[in-house]
Amino acid sequence: MPFNQDGFSIVDLGVIPADVIDSFSRLALDQYMGGGNRYRRFSQYKMIASATGWNFELLAHRPYMTFSKYNPVAGGIQRFYEPIEVDFTPFIERGAKDIGLDATQEWQINVHQYRVIVNSELKGVTVPEGRHRDGHSFVMIGVVTRKDISGAEMSLYRNARDTDPFYTGTLLEGQAALLDDQNMFHDVTEIIPVNEEGYRDIFVVAFSPWADRWHGDEFEKKVIESVQA
Repeated sequence: MPFNQDGFSIVDLGVIPADVIDSFSRLALDQYMGGGNRYRRFSQYKMIASATGWNFELLAHRPYMTFSKYNPVAGGIQRFYEPIEVDFTPFIERGAKDIGLDATQEWQINVHQYRVIVNSELKGVTVPEGRHRDGHSFVMIGVVTRKDISGAEMSLYRNARDTDPFYTGTLLEGQAALLDDQNMFHDVTEIIPVNEEGYRDIFVVAFSPWADRWHGDEFEKKVIESVQA
């Protein structure tokens, strides 16, 4: 499904393999964000179109970095996460096709895998940085599991100052949001337990042109220099 007139779409992910679902239980605690309620893995790819679809090259594993202007909580620093164990490339390819990604370009892909838990001791904060853009061309947010929770309502805004979102809705299991990240901000409310403890498992895919890739020494140097400026 292509983007609607507002620059986003909600799509179905189809059947999610059992190994993907199970892998969320093996994520490591995020030491940088989430206040003890967030578990995470991270991997990166180069993606190139071919006559039969998109081909993926797994990039050398590096710490995750982003600019502080996009993430005021943990931007500008190296964050060391374990690599993703399972194959998300079928979902990445599905997202690329639904976005209508330019097949004449090469693309760099960041993939983040998260579990956020909530209980009587841990708040269900899903987006510690608040309303934000990720800084990429396009973003895909896929929901794999919602276990014993309510909440996690997504809001989309035209800019950081708008008081009213132009869209609000809650992604269900097996759904994904595709966002034109350059032209909107997004936020998600906390999850709320309906029993003693619950959790939400998601993956986030960020699409950037290879020329603007978020990978390698040069990119990491730019991030550090942006903090020092």
